[in-house]
Parts: sequence; structure tokens; C-alpha cells
Amino acid sequence: MTQDLNATAMQRYHDHFDNDQYNAIGEFVASNLHTDRGDERVIDGMIAVQNAAFELCGHPDFDGAWHKLAVFCGQNSISFHTVDAIRYFLRRFSPDDARIDDFDATAKGILRTYSGLDDLKTATAHANGVHSWQGRMAYELLAAVEYLTHAAILLLAHDDEPYIREKLKNGLHRITGALYEGVRHSEQPSLYNFRSTYFPDEGDA
Repeated sequence: MTQDLNATAMQRYHDHFDNDQYNAIGEFVASNLHTDRGDERVIDGMIAVQNAAFELCGHPDFDGAWHKLAVFCGQNSISFHTVDAIRYFLRRFSPDDARIDDFDATAKGILRTYSGLDDLKTATAHANGVHSWQGRMAYELLAAVEYLTHAAILLLAHDDEPYIREKLKNGLHRITGALYEGVRHSEQPSLYNFRSTYFPDEGDA
């Protein structure tokens, strides 16, 4: 039965494969990585594209390949243009498959999030130089956003959950620090009192 599934999937792949499209994606990936087509990273990326196509064709050995491809694109600064080209290529094998939409959203989500981190770090550094409680509070909030942003990237990448928890914990610690500034120094401290905020626990599962 497994051999039949494999054979059917491979036949479907070959029936819908477009060499020109595939080669164009290879050139795009190489350009994004600022290297030549024979570079190991480009080869890894193209294998990931191929594996995602195999998964969409129903090959049982490539479950989750679309996600690995998305993470590769997001973590290697593969451009939106290239991600779009990959999406169009994958549509050849399963036009209405929701996994292709998830690939596109995951890759672009990780990519755009990484691209914003440098500006966020710069903003955090500038806020740290403001000599007021508002500046200190802004600094803590921006630092919290950085931790939460990393947590979001890890979630999209399906990374280690304890590591995600660590980022969330650090982010919440920074938010608490920001609220202390508001409670201690604002003329309206009640505005920064979030004592009634509820955090879910295992009992909500």
C-alpha cells in the first residue's frame, strides 16, 4: 500500500513539474542568498521546495515539508518575490491546498518579523536615553516587544516550547517593570493598575 502511495505521488509530481519554473526559483534563491546556484544553502532550499511538492502530491514520507520550507525562507531572508514564485510553483501540485496558504503566511510572517527587529532594537536604545519615567516605561515596553517578537518567531517556526516560555516570561517581566514606572510616577497611577488581568493556567485546558 505504501509503495502504491509513493508511486502515485511521484507520478503526480512528474506530471505537474515545470522545469523552467523550478530553475527560476533556484536563481531567485541564489540571488537572495548572494551566492551562486551551487551553494549548499541554495541546494538545501531547493530540496525543501521539492519535498514540499512531494508532500502536496500525497507522498507519505514528507509530512510537514511545507513548514520546513517556510521556516527556511523566513530564516534566510528569502524575498517576498521568491516566496510568491514558490507559492505559484506549489499550486501546480495541489491548487487549493490550505497548506500552501500556510506556507506563504508563515514564511512572510517570519521574514517580516525579523526585518523589524533591527529598528526595534534601535528604538529601544534611544528610549533608554530619555531621562524621565515616561522614557523608562517606554524602554521597558520596547524591550518587552522584542522578547514577545522572538516568541512569535519561535511559535511560527514550531520551535522549542520551553524556549518560547522563556521569551514570554522575560517579556512579561519587562511589562511589569513598565507598569511599576507608571504606578510610581504617573499623576494617575490607577491607569497602570492591571491587578485584575487574568493569565490562563492548566485548569483552562
